[in-house]
Amino acid sequence: MDLAHRDVMEALNPLCAQVMSVPPESVVPEARLVADLGADSLDVTELEAAVEELFGVSLKAAKTAGVATVGDVADLIVRQRASDDDRRRAVA
Repeated sequence: MDLAHRDVMEALNPLCAQVMSVPPESVVPEARLVADLGADSLDVTELEAAVEELFGVSLKAAKTAGVATVGDVADLIVRQRASDDDRRRAVA
């Protein structure tokens, strides 16, 4: 796990725990949002909004097919941030 991914996981852990009302120790990269953490559609919507506020990336605009675990969400955030950085450099 690289530094960017580790930083995202550290910030994502309490966020997921709060949104899904689960203990932080249950929020691990392998935890499935629905099956393991009990997320419903409202939780997913709240998580999307919280991620956008905290990380400045929109998961709604991303390809979220195949995103099932906390680690998948972290990967998507890292990719979105890298993509946003690339776009900013291209414009500058």
